[in-house]
Amino acid sequence: MPLDPVLDRAASAEAVGAALDEAGYAIVERVADPALMDRLDAEFAPHLDAVQLGHTEFAGYRTKRINNLLAKSRAAQELALHPLVLALCDRVLLPYCLRYHLHVTALIELQPGERAQVLHRDGGIYPVRLPSIPTTLATFWACNDFTAENGGTNLVPGSHRWPHDREPRPEEVVSTVMPRGSVLFYTSNLIHGGGANRAIVTRRGMALHYNLGWLRQEENLFLSLPPAIARALPEPLQRLVGYDFGGPYLGFVESGHPQTLLRASLPADMARSSPELEERKKRMKRLTLSEG
Repeated sequence: MPLDPVLDRAASAEAVGAALDEAGYAIVERVADPALMDRLDAEFAPHLDAVQLGHTEFAGYRTKRINNLLAKSRAAQELALHPLVLALCDRVLLPYCLRYHLHVTALIELQPGERAQVLHRDGGIYPVRLPSIPTTLATFWACNDFTAENGGTNLVPGSHRWPHDREPRPEEVVSTVMPRGSVLFYTSNLIHGGGANRAIVTRRGMALHYNLGWLRQEENLFLSLPPAIARALPEPLQRLVGYDFGGPYLGFVESGHPQTLLRASLPADMARSSPELEERKKRMKRLTLSEG
């Protein structure tokens, strides 16, 4: 029997990962409690009030978007470090890198009347023929109930295994339906897109995506979160943003470790790696890149 991609909040990372492997996506319901989601809404409210609607086909013409969420919301910081999310990142991304990073942070609110977004794969931003190893893992948190009517994300189950040029038929597309506080996981290989909002209410979701630590992040978080701002973040989040080595000799600063930009107590020893990274490097899967 196929694995059900909709799971309860008590589901293990292994169960979620198995569903993700099979369907290309997994939904875990009510992971975040209502009090946390209330804080998230309150922290984002003034930013959403100030933002204008989109002006491009991809971003939408009746959609509000804000980025740099970690600087705007402590609740978003907490969800970025949720144990289930990090366990899935470990499972999906860590076999192919020594560190993974936050890739993009975005709050996306579809207004009534918004049209469906073009279907796409997130991995398409890199010059890689799909399907490939997972270059990104997306989490999409439901800030209110997602329904087929209000623009719940369109997904194409199984498309994470499709050839690069395979296009979905209309009957192969399903809508994400999940209650507030739930989280949708999918990888860079899955075909998806925002749904059309045919309801009289908005649909708000928070995207926190993660990528392999040796790839360029979609959102330039080093400019959004320079040291003066990043210094206020919890250390695990600083490292997740990118204030850490991406691997041996990958991402150093003049004084050595990127953390020296945030913590004056660290030695400026010109180090370019660490024993932990060198040990993990021995276990990392190696990729073959070739033309043809």
